Amino acid sequence: MTAWLLSIVGITVVGVLVELLLTDSPMSKFVRSIYTFFILFIIVSPIPGMFKNFEANIENPNIQINTDFVQTQTLRRVEAALSSTGFPNASAKYANDKIVIKFQNPTNIDRAKVISIVVAVANIPAEKVEVQ
Repeated sequence: MTAWLLSIVGITVVGVLVELLLTDSPMSKFVRSIYTFFILFIIVSPIPGMFKNFEANIENPNIQINTDFVQTQTLRRVEAALSSTGFPNASAKYANDKIVIKFQNPTNIDRAKVISIVVAVANIPAEKVEVQ
């Protein structure tokens, strides 16, 4: 940033000196247009670097996702969906890369329906759902 500002100040000082030396000849218009081009070039020169930094931040593999938070939110959505579809006593947890659904009173539970709800809410394959 400092180098960029110094470049702007430097090219402005050089431009003022050249302007003082120029007369009103046809060549002076050409020199002024070249001078204007250099000023624009220096002012715009940091923009490609900004985009490079932006892309580097987007593609940064060091960005870590808080998987505990994501898993907790998924389990909450699963429990809420089960509760709203007639399974209010269900609890969900992760175990061995599966979502395990436990019921307080596990009598007469439609396991296929529970699995289909969990698959739809958590967006995982049915093999990753276990009903106990």
